[in-house]
Amino acid sequence: MSPMQTNEDQFASVYEQIPTSHYLIDSRRDSYYTGDYKLGLNFYSFSHNLSSWLNGSTEGAPPIDTMQAIRFAKEAGFDSVDITSYYIPGYDNLTMPTKSDEEIFAYARNIKQLCEELGIAISGTGVKNDFADPSEARRALDIQRVKYWIDVAAVMGAPVIRVFTGEISKDILSTDWETIAKERIVPALQACADYGALKGVKIGMQNHGDMTSTADQVIRILEWVDHPNIGVVNDTGCYKRFGDRTGIGYSWYDDIEAVLPYTVNFQVKKKPTSPDTDVQVDLEELFTRIRYSNYRGHIPLETLWVNSDPNHPNQLAEPPFEQIRNFLEQIRAASASTKTK
Repeated sequence: MSPMQTNEDQFASVYEQIPTSHYLIDSRRDSYYTGDYKLGLNFYSFSHNLSSWLNGSTEGAPPIDTMQAIRFAKEAGFDSVDITSYYIPGYDNLTMPTKSDEEIFAYARNIKQLCEELGIAISGTGVKNDFADPSEARRALDIQRVKYWIDVAAVMGAPVIRVFTGEISKDILSTDWETIAKERIVPALQACADYGALKGVKIGMQNHGDMTSTADQVIRILEWVDHPNIGVVNDTGCYKRFGDRTGIGYSWYDDIEAVLPYTVNFQVKKKPTSPDTDVQVDLEELFTRIRYSNYRGHIPLETLWVNSDPNHPNQLAEPPFEQIRNFLEQIRAASASTKTK
C-alpha cells in the first residue's frame, strides 16, 4: 500500500458496497413505538475487572466476579444482563473449555438461579470466534466451540448467543469479500444456527467493524445464510467503511436503522465509532430510529475504555460502577424523551 493510499482504496477492489439508502426505502413502515424498552448491562463493561478476577490479579483493575456483577446490575436498576461467556470460568478464546463440563454447567445453573432470585432477566451471552480465518481447522474448532457455548447458554437461560463473522481475512486482497463470506462465514453460521435451533438459542451475528463493517455486509450475509434462527446483535459503535480504522465521517445511524428489521439484540456504546475518538453517541437520534422499527427486545449498554482515558478501570479504586450508572441514566433519559415524536 502506497503512503497516499487509504484502507478504503485498498479494499475497493474486493468489496463494492451497496449504498445503505437501498435498504432504507421502506424502513419506516411500522408505527412509532411509544412504550418502554428493557435496558440491560453487557458484562464486557466490566471487562478489565472481570479479567482481574479470572486471572487472580492483584494489580490493575479491582476485581469483580460474575455473580457480583449480576447483583450490581440489579441494584443499579438494569432490567437484564448479557453475561458474556468470557466470564464463565473455563472459557477460552482459542480452545475448548479448560474446566470440566460439570464445573461449567454448574456455574451456568448458578447464574440462572441468582438471576431468578433477584428478578433480573438474562438477555444473552456471547463468544469470540473467527469464521473468516483461512484455516479450515480453525473455523471447524470455532464451530465446535460455539456449539459448546450454545449448550451453556441453554442451561443458563440465555435466549441469544452473540457470534462474530471474523476479522478481515489475511488473504482478502488475493480473493474478495463475497467469496470469503460465502465459502467460509456462511456455512459456519448455518451450522451454528441449526444447532442453536435444536437448543432454543438464537444466533446473534454481531457487526464488529470486521468482515461486517457495513449494513450492506450484514444484510447480505444474513440473506445468504437464509435461516430463521439467526439475527443481528446491532453494535452501535462499529459501522464504518470496509477496511477503515474508524467510522469518522460515516453515516452510522443510517446503518443502525437499516439493520433494525434483523436485530435480535443490541450493544449500545458511548461512541458510534472507535473508542479512541471524541465523537459521542446521539442517544436521542438512536432511540428515535429504534422507535420507528418493530424492535421490542432488550437494549444492553456496553462501556469501553482506551488506555489514555482518565477514568480507565485500571486507575480506579473500585470497578467503574459510577460510569456505568451514568451511562444507564443517559440511555434511560433518551428512551423517555423520545416516547413522543
